[in-house]
Amino acid sequence: MADFQQQGSITTLHRLVDGDSAEVSRFFAERDVGKRVALILPCLISEFRGTALPRIIDQISELEWLGRIIVGVDGADRDSFEAARALITQLPQPTTTVWNDDDAMKALDRNLGIAAGSGKGRNLWRSVGVAAGFGEVDTIVVHDADISTYESSFIARLARPIVDDRLGFDFVKGFYPRFDSEGLNGRVTRLLVGPLLESLISSEPDNEDLRYLASFRYPLAGEFASRISVAQSIPMPEHWGVDISLLVAVKALGAAIAQTDLTDRYDHKHQLLSADNAQLGLHRMAGDVIGTLLSIAGTDVIDANMFDEKLQHAASAHRANAISNGIPANEGQELVAGKLFSQLIRESRAVLPPDLPSWDQLCCDFPDCIQDLAGIVDSQNTSPGAISSSP
Repeated sequence: MADFQQQGSITTLHRLVDGDSAEVSRFFAERDVGKRVALILPCLISEFRGTALPRIIDQISELEWLGRIIVGVDGADRDSFEAARALITQLPQPTTTVWNDDDAMKALDRNLGIAAGSGKGRNLWRSVGVAAGFGEVDTIVVHDADISTYESSFIARLARPIVDDRLGFDFVKGFYPRFDSEGLNGRVTRLLVGPLLESLISSEPDNEDLRYLASFRYPLAGEFASRISVAQSIPMPEHWGVDISLLVAVKALGAAIAQTDLTDRYDHKHQLLSADNAQLGLHRMAGDVIGTLLSIAGTDVIDANMFDEKLQHAASAHRANAISNGIPANEGQELVAGKLFSQLIRESRAVLPPDLPSWDQLCCDFPDCIQDLAGIVDSQNTSPGAISSSP
């Protein structure tokens, strides 16, 4: 059963009653507001060969109220993109499938003065630009394509606090517990972000951004909804700290922000720890997250002993939580992850790449950029309706 605690400067929306997912979905089915909502689904071409994405697509097909689906595809050649697009166009909603590896996309980036690159941040950034080209879209919902416990109600739960005029939020973040029969997941959130935020706040108690981030139940969650006007106006990070950076960016705009309880159990593709390779898996993610939080804190100094104390307490608390729920505690794996995170906060930090410019800024510098992007997407065979040429 959910609690009803409110903490910090954001609003927490709880699932207090049984069957509330059906009620939220009914809200959209009985109104026209859903036609203004676009789902953005950034994905890798390899995910079309997995089990999670086909199941996600099958569930999305039942959302008759949803206005549009935009799927950004990374890592595809022409043939694999066409196969992916063929699957997406089977959905009953209007769909737009974006081929990010198209030479025309790379040429557009060069024309906009943007260095070559790839990854989730760029995929999401480009998809926001595509959504901005549809005049009817005023709200976007974003979630990952590898969610093994997916529920289509996620979309409604994220979008409703924005489109329901009685609520009036501008940005909504999802949260959930991550676990399965083999133990608790979400090690970077549980054993790094939580203890590090506590340590930094102890050293910088007046830092409003740090205290704001500590209000989120799952700051690294990839699921969120935003007014398109907000999403267009913020720069997009191209590193693993993107989810945290976006939270700080929307706060700086003065947006009305909420977090919403999505589900009782969430799981997706697991990243390996990769303790011996700083360029892979959770090792790289942790390094980027540390760099992001230190940048927000305005310091390069961490009290390592304090972090270790916070980490030890977190590990002990999560062990107790697992045991009390009959879930394997995996103390050895937790110890290895904690040791890596403790090591990383003592190391020098790599410089994070610069953010991609906001689409609002690009439209000031290059007034036709949205139309140029729309033209490329049209050439990739958008279906069934052509993307609007108006920004």
